Amino acid sequence: MLSFARLALAIRGPQWVRNLTFLTVVLALGQSVSAQVGEVAPPKPRFPFPEKGIAAKYPGDQGIAKDPQVIFAENFEIEAIEDLKTRWETVRDSDIMLLDSQLPPNSSGEKSLLVSQTQEKGTGADLYRRLDAGYDRVFARMYVRFARDCEPIHHFGTCLGGNNPSTAWPSVRAGEPTRGDKSFWVGIEPFGKSWRWDYYTYWHAMRGSPPRGQTWGNSFIQNPNLVIPKEEWICVEWMIQMNEIGKKNGEMALWIDGKLVSHLGLGFPKGKWVFDKFMPGEGGEGVRWNPEKGDREYLGNPPEGSPFEGFEFRTTEDLKTNFVWLYVYITQGTKGHVNRVWFDDVVVAKDYIGPLVRSGD
Repeated sequence: MLSFARLALAIRGPQWVRNLTFLTVVLALGQSVSAQVGEVAPPKPRFPFPEKGIAAKYPGDQGIAKDPQVIFAENFEIEAIEDLKTRWETVRDSDIMLLDSQLPPNSSGEKSLLVSQTQEKGTGADLYRRLDAGYDRVFARMYVRFARDCEPIHHFGTCLGGNNPSTAWPSVRAGEPTRGDKSFWVGIEPFGKSWRWDYYTYWHAMRGSPPRGQTWGNSFIQNPNLVIPKEEWICVEWMIQMNEIGKKNGEMALWIDGKLVSHLGLGFPKGKWVFDKFMPGEGGEGVRWNPEKGDREYLGNPPEGSPFEGFEFRTTEDLKTNFVWLYVYITQGTKGHVNRVWFDDVVVAKDYIGPLVRSGD
């Protein structure tokens, strides 16, 4: 399906044509695009997002699990933690999970999930499940809350990804690229002591970093203002659009409390790479780790940055987004201290979900 057209115009002729600043071109799609002479109109996402999400039709998320666009929903309205095992294929360290009465605004439930990590009892806990046979486009929305005294989190799931073949447990490996026919995964994490949101993305074409080209999760936002408030419920939603085979037209997007804070795809946004970090909106000299040379390689960039190259998450149609993973992983916790994180109102769907709404909104 043709969703975007680029038209290169070579202008020659009378003086009045050469002096023309803007041209309006009617494309075959029936759309009009204004473009400055010598420029190409900026690329657009393959699929637009709706103004309102699925949640707008279901106040408090009541009944949302039955929507035909919803793949999975979890509101933790269960009798006991043991009941999680009927809905999640992997439940790790359930002894540090509790059902709690803290609830997100506009929630219609009575319970949330509280994970209480202590150094004495390990690094945290996991919930993981497969998403049927997998999908080419997946949205996941969940509410999370961090205690005021929660220590920096090493890794955190809100995580979507895919394994080929699918697995009933987390099957990810840190520090090395995935295989394009085997796996990829995208986490949304609070980054260390800065407590800001960013992606933590693994795929086969990911960037490495010195001194040996290690490939830790790549990040793409770098916004110091995207700070995570403590003691507040936060609505986190992200999207993965798989690429067509042989193309780099995969996409990622992130919403915080219903606001789109990041969207990356083939040709957008402009920025530069600094090893394993893409810096949107920044230009000038970038740098990457060249695995063939075993050394860094500097990249010339225009002052306004270069268009993002897009994502090739997979090299085979068999690899799709087929798992959702919630977890808390803290390796540097203080002995005797309890780190508390809440989860609630998890929805995985084929279209934009949006925040909880109340009746009458």
